[in-house]
Amino acid sequence: MDLTLIISGGILIGCLIGLSWFAGSDAPFVPTKMENIKKILKLAGVKKGGKFYELGSGDGRVVIEAAKMGAETYGVEQSFLRILYAKYKSKTLAFHPKGGSINFYHNNIFNRSYAKADIIYIYLLPKGVKKLEEKLKKELKKGSTVITQTYHFPNWKPYRKIDLSKEIDFSKNIKGAGIFWLYRV
Repeated sequence: MDLTLIISGGILIGCLIGLSWFAGSDAPFVPTKMENIKKILKLAGVKKGGKFYELGSGDGRVVIEAAKMGAETYGVEQSFLRILYAKYKSKTLAFHPKGGSINFYHNNIFNRSYAKADIIYIYLLPKGVKKLEEKLKKELKKGSTVITQTYHFPNWKPYRKIDLSKEIDFSKNIKGAGIFWLYRV
């Protein structure tokens, strides 16, 4: 086999992997710190038997943490590679005593229904948050909670704003990464 063909094939495969990992124009992959996830999920009321969705679930860390709290969890992610990685990571939850179910879906977050959700967690860019605002307002049942991180809904009034960046060193994260807005539908 020709060396040029092998190198070209390797570059092509590398590009495809890179594109899949960084797929999604509304949510670049920026992982949330674990200490923030645990605090915000407790404050939002994640509990055993509740239905928890993360839209743009990345590596699955938020979905897995909610499942550890006993929730029935769903992660929706556009990157196939991140879904595979999240599914791999979630296998360790089987040994957790309170573990809820974990489900990951490779899908566009705007193409699914969230009518059964009790809590939805979103860490998207402003464009994605704004696109979800109307969709969630129409679909969610009364009493559902929505958590947005860093970027908030322009037309909803939060019942609580939590700034965890004051408690944790964010010198290596993006500005505002520790600010969460909680909304109730």
